[in-house]
Amino acid sequence: MKLLNDAQMQDFIVNGFVRVKAAFTPAFHETVRAQADEIFSTTGNPGNDILPAIPQLAELFSHPAVTGALTSILGPGYAMHPHRHCHLTPPRQPAQRHHQDSYEDDQNVRHHRTRWAMAFYYPQDVTSDMGPTSVLPASQYYTSRDQAEKQQEVRLCGEAGTVTIVHYDLWHRATANYTDCNRYMMKFLFCRMTEPTAPSWGNTNPAWPASAAGNHLPALWQSVWNWHLGNEGASQGHDAARIDSRTTTALKGPVHEMSGELPEALRLKKVYQLAGKHQEGLRKLMQLLAEEAPALLDHNLAAQYTNPSQLFSGFGLSAHGAAAVPHLLNTLRSERWSLCAAAADILGDIGLPAAAAVPHLIDTLEDESEWVRRNAAEALGNIASPEAVDSLANLLTKDGCSFVRHNAALSLSKIGPDSKSAHSALKQALQDDNLYVRENARLARARLACDELPL
Repeated sequence: MKLLNDAQMQDFIVNGFVRVKAAFTPAFHETVRAQADEIFSTTGNPGNDILPAIPQLAELFSHPAVTGALTSILGPGYAMHPHRHCHLTPPRQPAQRHHQDSYEDDQNVRHHRTRWAMAFYYPQDVTSDMGPTSVLPASQYYTSRDQAEKQQEVRLCGEAGTVTIVHYDLWHRATANYTDCNRYMMKFLFCRMTEPTAPSWGNTNPAWPASAAGNHLPALWQSVWNWHLGNEGASQGHDAARIDSRTTTALKGPVHEMSGELPEALRLKKVYQLAGKHQEGLRKLMQLLAEEAPALLDHNLAAQYTNPSQLFSGFGLSAHGAAAVPHLLNTLRSERWSLCAAAADILGDIGLPAAAAVPHLIDTLEDESEWVRRNAAEALGNIASPEAVDSLANLLTKDGCSFVRHNAALSLSKIGPDSKSAHSALKQALQDDNLYVRENARLARARLACDELPL
């Protein structure tokens, strides 16, 4: 594999994308493009079946440059998700609006830590007038379109074989095709299977570059960098700005508005500054969580494809790591489901350092709220405790909510070979009426059998 180097990984953390070249012969890419032409002109878009329709794509996603970039970003053993799509921009089609992709059959919290990524592959040369995909660099950390669109748009032009790996939450769009040619882009989704315990790229220097310190979100970037390194203390080593009464006053602004009077970028800056302030910062972030969870609930429930636990305080609490766990366990026992769901989500984002929460998260799998069950199921997969296997297996076969079963199956796949006692439940889930439950169960069975993840 051709792993990313430090500079490439740092650029990905800041800007949310990295480009690599799958150096096959021009004939390889032309064959893929010709097959796409044939499929679209006869049977139409095959959707998730694009891989069996064009088997050569398996070779492309096994190319050392592609696997090296994905391993660098998502860690060893990453999985290709069953959702994939061939995007056609026909001649004269107008541009899309900038958007973030939704999580298929799920409503995930948009986390800053990289557990999901997409690969965009062009099987033909693409110029700026052909309707290339464009991205808004450094927008993956924002949920507000207004904030994201303050970034300078970059068009992903390039030769056939260009593959761009993007953070799943990066804002992007298809631009207008002014030519008489079809423009194809193959989009595949990938997910992390194991939490980082060491760098998975060609790391030579663990320090975040001092040159980034003057930019607008240095504490956020260093937090993500340290998490990728496998360090629990995500804000460790960062000289965070002094927190005073003006910071907490600003954080008590109109939290019911995601893009209210206080811009989203400033909110993020403040919560990551609080993450660098140890016990005092932790106390203030827990106060903010108690305010945000009920205040943003109606907004988040009304917003399309949004998990009600999409809160600013969660980012800062995740960055605190193990120190936040005892406080979150108290919140996990709250009688207000919105607080319980938020605590479960944050514990999952903390990941391995939240291992002490496993018995408590297992208890919440029986909560009346599907959001609590969903977030707890996901969290148990990130922590990857064998102790959760039987409870997740029970959830997989008995829960009435598809996205809860979806996450139970994915979490069992992350636990991997230690999920042996779930064998029967996973076999039963292969008959589930939901595609993603079936495919995640198939993935878990593959991990259970040999810990190898087939395309």
